[in-house]
Amino acid sequence: MSGFRTWSPGEVITASNINDYLQNQAVMVFADAATRTSTISVPLEGMLSWLEDENEFSYYDGSAWQDLIVPITGGTAGQAYVSNGASVAGFQDVKAEFIATTVTNKSSAYTVVLGDANTTLNFTAAAVITFPDVLTSIGDRVDIIANTTSTVEIIAGSGVTSWAGAGSEGTSVEFYIDTPYAAASVIKTAANQYRVIGRVSA
Repeated sequence: MSGFRTWSPGEVITASNINDYLQNQAVMVFADAATRTSTISVPLEGMLSWLEDENEFSYYDGSAWQDLIVPITGGTAGQAYVSNGASVAGFQDVKAEFIATTVTNKSSAYTVVLGDANTTLNFTAAAVITFPDVLTSIGDRVDIIANTTSTVEIIAGSGVTSWAGAGSEGTSVEFYIDTPYAAASVIKTAANQYRVIGRVSA
């Protein structure tokens, strides 16, 4: 690639200008990937193309054509996706705390799983909720709605070493949402540490 060029008003654009600059500074449109390959025998890093059959942009990274926009992978279908990269976000990375808010209905005893992170559990009947140390990031939470006139109980599960809320502390403490249609949240505040907030009593 010859680089980027800005032309002056009235300047004549030559064939070499087209070949060396314009084709590399524009989005090239092709019917499909095979047509692109046959047309561009030696692609250059940074080239951008549009494939009509797939309706998507691609860029050349120096060794292969890559999709400009890629779907998010990982997570649990129907659940909020939380990014928590260990390094600085790069091109194509997704940085979002909440892409969606998911409400899952429950009507009996339930043990929280990793896929429940940053979602809402809607309990429509009396239940005991066991909360093991399954959340991976500090700040992750699970919201709980007692959408019933019955009592919803929240207890610590395996791996939790610090459990507190409503003025009480200890892994054996049981918290109750005993007010109809009230809500609470369980938040991971440190490694193996969880705090229960909201309309609860111990």
